[in-house]
Amino acid sequence: MEFKRKKQSSVFKTSLLLILSGSLLLTGCGGKNNATGEGDEAPTKITMQTLNYAQDMVDNSSPLWQELEKKTNTELEITWLTPTTIQDKVNVMLASGDLPDVTFVESLNNSQLQKMIQQGVFWDLSPYIKDYPNLSRPDLAQMWEDSKVNGKNYAIPRYYPSYGGGMFPMLRKDWLDNLGLEVPTTMDEFFDVLVAFRDKDPNGNGQKDEIPYATAPTSLLFVYGIYNETLGNWKLKDGKLVPIITEDASRDALLWIKKAFDEGLLPKDFAIMKFSQVVDLFRGGKVGASDFSMNAVWGHGKVIKEVDPEAELIPTTYLENPNGVKYTPSGPPYYGVYLIPKKVPEEKMKKILELFDYGNSPEGNVMMYHGFKDVHYKEVNGKKELTEQGKKDMVGDGNMSNLFHLISDDMSIGFVGMPDELYERNVQIVNERKKVQVPDPSRGLYSDTYNRLYPEIEKKVEDMRTKVIIGLETIEAYDQFIEQLKQDKNLQLITEEMNKEYEKKMASE
Repeated sequence: MEFKRKKQSSVFKTSLLLILSGSLLLTGCGGKNNATGEGDEAPTKITMQTLNYAQDMVDNSSPLWQELEKKTNTELEITWLTPTTIQDKVNVMLASGDLPDVTFVESLNNSQLQKMIQQGVFWDLSPYIKDYPNLSRPDLAQMWEDSKVNGKNYAIPRYYPSYGGGMFPMLRKDWLDNLGLEVPTTMDEFFDVLVAFRDKDPNGNGQKDEIPYATAPTSLLFVYGIYNETLGNWKLKDGKLVPIITEDASRDALLWIKKAFDEGLLPKDFAIMKFSQVVDLFRGGKVGASDFSMNAVWGHGKVIKEVDPEAELIPTTYLENPNGVKYTPSGPPYYGVYLIPKKVPEEKMKKILELFDYGNSPEGNVMMYHGFKDVHYKEVNGKKELTEQGKKDMVGDGNMSNLFHLISDDMSIGFVGMPDELYERNVQIVNERKKVQVPDPSRGLYSDTYNRLYPEIEKKVEDMRTKVIIGLETIEAYDQFIEQLKQDKNLQLITEEMNKEYEKKMASE
């Protein structure tokens, strides 16, 4: 997933309305116990890990870490996982069974995890959620529904807005303005803009030093979604799920990317670039477009301004395929989940739910994101503005806000210190994105066969695509590869099982 470090003080009235919409809940209450940290009880020791996008990560000397412990009467041992290491570390952790009290995974679609859930390794939290008013607030109901496994809640979902996130093109608006161009709305227009960035000296320095589009193979999966008119790895054809990897539309998407590479619109080392390298390249100020969530308008934009003070970023709202069908990224209203192993005693499990109840309360949610009023932020004309102390304590730049995401669209469209005009424009763009409904027929489907066998198939497809893009294989070799893949017994088995799961889902609705 992508750059999710946040956030904006701007027009925070909107955020507060969203946060408080779950009615005036008791701040920090968790079931029958009050998570205030008061009393003579010894603090509960809790081990946990989670994903952190911050470049500099805090430890338990952080005032927010300490205040969270005080408010919830806990002693927290938090292990931060980075975007580049999380998948490997989580897989090793699950395989070993050596789990912390609170175990974070990015996706429930993990073969080992699903097997462990079926084996009863984790608590079924379904009977308990109702006792925690901030977790069970009405505006979070869809989040809990979408994260069920076999009708039960084994995980605490970490909120994230359905729109505004995801890898999708973001462009240098100042370059567009310099060339008299509009933000593209079709794949053809997007290609033409990139060509103009290559040829027409948008930075005005008289040198052909611009990189039109900094991206990596895994960042371009949205192109396959655009051409297939679907989210995820599956699409519906004649009422049946089919894998998009074997679809002709994916071939068209591949040819679009190959043409961009052949035309010199992508970096020469595109095939081996890591996400961190893409970020560094984009922040260098010589790149016209890249793929980020909407909050990167300021998250990366403010860094680029240090190199080029005239720099300004703008997200694309949607892109149309040759059929005129619009596409924009969206997803379930959460990103990542926390699970509690059954080895954790019931009373401690409830204490953990109290911790998360506080983190999702109005007080805890705002504190973990913005810090302390008049210390880390000041309210000016209804906005929260970061102070120097806030910067020093690394507030609002990932870190503690990664434990409990801010329950607001601002999580994906805002960033600390974002100017009002950029924030207001992001609000307009995300509201337009919400009008674009792209189907996601495989959402919520869990197939053991898919989880076990599909990653290897997907890796082979990704390798072949990359070879075609950079010229190591021909498109004819790709066609032959896909024809063979259609006969692959494992892919056929996966498709059969996914359709059974889809039919069961449809029958239950």
